[in-house]
Amino acid sequence: MISYAILILMSQALHDTVRFDRGDAIEYALLNNPEIIQLQIDIDKAEAGIGEARSSFYPTLSLSGYYAYITDVSVFMMDSIPIPIGQHENYDLQVSLQQVLFTWGKVYNAYRIAGLSRDIAFMSLDRKKQEVTYSVTTAFDGLLVLEEMVKLMRESLDQLQRHEEAVQKRYAAGLVSQFELLRAGVQVANFKPTVIQTENGLNLAREGFKMLLGLPLDRECVVDGELQYTEQAYDLEELTTAALASRAEIKNLQSVEKIALAGRSIAQTANLPSIVAGATYDRQKPFGLGGSEWGSNMTFSLGFQLPLFSGFKSLYAYKSAALKLKEARHARENLEKAISLEVKQSYLNFLASQEALSAAQENVNQATRAFEIMETRYKSGLATNLEFMDAQLAATQAKTNYLNTLKEYHAASAGIRKATGKE
Repeated sequence: MISYAILILMSQALHDTVRFDRGDAIEYALLNNPEIIQLQIDIDKAEAGIGEARSSFYPTLSLSGYYAYITDVSVFMMDSIPIPIGQHENYDLQVSLQQVLFTWGKVYNAYRIAGLSRDIAFMSLDRKKQEVTYSVTTAFDGLLVLEEMVKLMRESLDQLQRHEEAVQKRYAAGLVSQFELLRAGVQVANFKPTVIQTENGLNLAREGFKMLLGLPLDRECVVDGELQYTEQAYDLEELTTAALASRAEIKNLQSVEKIALAGRSIAQTANLPSIVAGATYDRQKPFGLGGSEWGSNMTFSLGFQLPLFSGFKSLYAYKSAALKLKEARHARENLEKAISLEVKQSYLNFLASQEALSAAQENVNQATRAFEIMETRYKSGLATNLEFMDAQLAATQAKTNYLNTLKEYHAASAGIRKATGKE
């Protein structure tokens, strides 16, 4: 993926136009989408959170020291001999080691929460990639359809202009009335704004496509591909089962439930004692009550910490964690219903678009054949100008409807993949 991005950047430096097929466009968008970049940062933050939580399993080691100068050193007399208690200059250096031995699972649950948070970050990234893939796919297909629309409108305009020329010749020969000549010219003039609007729609769609991909707006892009009808069949029950098993949002809420359970366990054990062990190495001067030399000793300890009263903080923390767990479970149940509905809607949209596409294809065949017959009849003088233009308009409309239904068919197919959690 990175090598492809480099090739794209090189092509931008050398040429004004960048060419994309569907796969290239999706790949480029996944590399440059700002939301995806932000979610990747969230993953890095979650990884750092895991390291921070893991550090609680390790012992803490600290070093401390001080120097103190005492101006008046106390003395006591023994047999009229003054004996100082301490020295003017005092030094002390300590190395302390402390290890938490048992916390009723509080440290472990905090570590689990950090790991689950990372899982959520990964799944959020996966879902965003699916959404970007869907958006790029539908936009790409939309561009292909618009390009075909522009070709169709230009071809139709050319046909109308050729017909106008033919009517002019027939009028000059006295075979048609002036009304038919004027009508042919009006039809050409009326159709030109449609061609211009279609071309403008294509240009606007290209600009939106570049923005979706993260491509600089001053670069031109061209899409390579074609929309073809490929028969597909889906089973609603299988789609629903697959969606409930693979959608990132459900997996995220399942992780949220686990986080809430771990948080409740932490709150439940907040008032229980923690057992801590420690060791301290102390190097000091003077060492002992009356000494003046350096000396050292070691101290080992084993103790516990028991919170006796915290203003009912632990009680309310437990209630809050229990409510978060209830909230997560309720949200997951609602989400499962919403996803099932989304899958069903996508499935019904697909069936409708499939049926409409079949009808549109048949209509194109009939309208094209009808226009060919009418064109032959008109050249033979057996059809009027009005009949010819009606047949030409019907053929153009049939082809336009087919392109729109083909786009809707592919969009519905992409919608099923998105609804089931597939890229």
